[in-house]
Amino acid sequence: MPRFSRAVLIYNPAARKMLRARSEKLQDVLHILNSYRVNVEVVATRGPNDASSLAKKAVDSGCDLIIAAGGDGTINEVISGMAKSRVPLLVIPAGTANVLAKEIGLPKVLTKSAELIKTGKIQRISLGKVDDRYFVLMAGVGVDAGTIAAVNPRLKRWLGEGSFWIAGFKQLFQYDFPSFQLTIDGKVENATFAVISKAKNYGGPFQITFRADLFSDQFDVCLFQSRNRWRYLSYLWHVTWGKHSSLDDVKYLKARTVEVLGSSNIQVQVDGELIATLPQKFTIETDVLSLVVPRPEHS
Repeated sequence: MPRFSRAVLIYNPAARKMLRARSEKLQDVLHILNSYRVNVEVVATRGPNDASSLAKKAVDSGCDLIIAAGGDGTINEVISGMAKSRVPLLVIPAGTANVLAKEIGLPKVLTKSAELIKTGKIQRISLGKVDDRYFVLMAGVGVDAGTIAAVNPRLKRWLGEGSFWIAGFKQLFQYDFPSFQLTIDGKVENATFAVISKAKNYGGPFQITFRADLFSDQFDVCLFQSRNRWRYLSYLWHVTWGKHSSLDDVKYLKARTVEVLGSSNIQVQVDGELIATLPQKFTIETDVLSLVVPRPEHS
């Protein structure tokens, strides 16, 4: 593991694990980092997209490590600000779902993740891109973006993932499940919900794109094609048991480019954050991010 001397720690003070004993948790993380003789500058985000500008500023200032403490949305913003640089990113999972942390096997204890500065390794990975926005995990088109839009922020702060379940069941009765068209590496398909992902994990216990590999240079794409809202209850059951890819109205594909056309009322999310509406084009950009990950146990 390279020796780091100067790091910038970007944290979201509204992240769920930071809401209680925020100062104590941060101090514990900083104690670990300082014990490895790393000079750490701590900066807090102040609002949407602030993490991106803070990360860009950190790279431009010549730091040799960026540490992101927050949820997947904060980490997505940090990545957008530092993509294409050679500065490594160390993730401290402090949000609601922490899907990236699950994907790379980070410990749930914040201080254990901080110890990767000594024990981890650096791995260069590709990222997804839509417009000028990078994403490390997934994009969702349709009902999941609608669910994110419907989540009550105050409820999310206190219930965590439970707030998404509440919003999701509301969407089951309120969402119209409009169809849209996808061109996937040149092949045309239709869907009412699509997940375009580099990650196995989706959120909660679910693995929609269960064959995905964060370290590959391809998307896994899962398409749900029914417009019947009650069919989505069946989808949920099959996803829970990992059997959804066997359904006739579900398609599972690999791709590097996905172009999606449809109504401008259909929303799009990346890494759990609403970004836009259709139409959109999703691509893979290789060799974009240096990520600090745990070493395999046998190494």
